[in-house]
Amino acid sequence: MIDCHTHTYYSHDSKQDPKETIPYAIEKGIDYLAFTDHCDKDCLFNEEYVKTIRQIDLDSCFFELNKLKEQYKGKLDIAVGLECGFMNQATPIYEEILKKYPTDITINSVHLVDFIDCYFKEFFAKKTKEEAYTKYLEAIYNSLFVPYHYDVIAHIGYVVRKAPYDNKFLEYKDYSDIIDSILKTIIEKGKALEINSHAEGTGSLTLPNPEIIKRYKELGGELITFGSDAHKKEKLLFEYDNISELLKTLNFKYLFKYLEHKPIAVKI
Repeated sequence: MIDCHTHTYYSHDSKQDPKETIPYAIEKGIDYLAFTDHCDKDCLFNEEYVKTIRQIDLDSCFFELNKLKEQYKGKLDIAVGLECGFMNQATPIYEEILKKYPTDITINSVHLVDFIDCYFKEFFAKKTKEEAYTKYLEAIYNSLFVPYHYDVIAHIGYVVRKAPYDNKFLEYKDYSDIIDSILKTIIEKGKALEINSHAEGTGSLTLPNPEIIKRYKELGGELITFGSDAHKKEKLLFEYDNISELLKTLNFKYLFKYLEHKPIAVKI
């Protein structure tokens, strides 16, 4: 069992000590665990977030996690990575960071759209559902073309989590053109689509929802990762069994893990 997207106290929204996470993961039977803490350089371009969102201490993070990686060698494959929040203005910063800090896996995610995190109600103010979701999906599409290396596209559908609409489900048919453009580009670029189980409040088992995952498969997509997006150890492998069964019904045979940015197939 593998989990490619987890957080520790180096992320601004987690208090989880990685030294406690690892024994817990081993006890749960996890074979591969990726620590992918938030690198929120997108937040540097919102004055309020600069004051309220703690930036990652990269030196301390990489020192501690690489030490743990070495300590548990042979017992658990640990990947050290980052989740980079996309924003065009932050691109040069990420380029420098990813040159300086060697990673096993880099996750490309969209949280901020028009400089506002689409987890918060401010993003949705004076926007119809169609306007809000289209802006979000366009940001994902734009993120696919960043010049720095990334491996995985995270949690497509994040915008749905706190959306205020009566029917907030993201229907593939309503946004098929932009979603197909995203999925085709992911495939063309050899990137992986993350199957994220932190989907509470979205009306779906996963992000993206199963109909989008199905469409990815129809278009020829094979590279997928599982990510619990756990911010505390108890959420590791959240819905792993149910998602594995879903993926089998969609004719996926493998999940993938990343070490030194190389995808390694793991039979579902």
